[in-house]
Amino acid sequence: MILEMRDICKDYAMGKNVTHVLKNVDLDVEQGEYLAIMGPSGSGKTTLMNLVGCLDTPTSGSYNLGDRDITKLTHRQLAEVRNKEIGFVFQSFNLLPKLTALDNVALPLLYGGVRKSERRRRAAEALETVGLSDRMDYRPDQLSGGQCQRVAIARAIVGKPKMLLADEPTGALDSASGEQVMELFARLHDSGATILMITHDRSIADHADHIRFIRDGVLSGGAGNE
Repeated sequence: MILEMRDICKDYAMGKNVTHVLKNVDLDVEQGEYLAIMGPSGSGKTTLMNLVGCLDTPTSGSYNLGDRDITKLTHRQLAEVRNKEIGFVFQSFNLLPKLTALDNVALPLLYGGVRKSERRRRAAEALETVGLSDRMDYRPDQLSGGQCQRVAIARAIVGKPKMLLADEPTGALDSASGEQVMELFARLHDSGATILMITHDRSIADHADHIRFIRDGVLSGGAGNE
């Protein structure tokens, strides 16, 4: 089991009022699993993604990632987990506009203290994996949206993380580019990657092996997507 959440709650105080965004969420992700979590706007799926990605901490409950109790880590330790154990793919790509594709992909390795020659070698390898070996020296404004998302996926996998966390990965793409990105996720999964995808789109969720549903902060489901 790569990820195990038990009884996770997330509350936000607004003056004297408390909003219960996540309510007693249980979530398991096994190594090699491809899981989609579906929910409409306001369902709590983004909050759940932030907790899974160690971008936020729960109000209560337990969260183990591998053999680490995430709820007991310091801010610095959480940053290390984000850098080395989770690969992020966001809807908006989050590429640095002045850097080439190669340098964007190499960034997590730079933050991880990997020497330059090794960073560039591994970044080039990751770009080859996503089919962009001929675009390494291109900046984001010289690439299509689909190519930018593939650069972002290369950046997510370059550190060989335990899990890929994808938040609406096709949300900013046309249908053809979106399908190419989903085909890439399928190939990564076939090669052994563990993928947790957050989406509101059933046609995107159907690419996963399993789908779970979140609504009003309650996570349900757990069966296959058929």
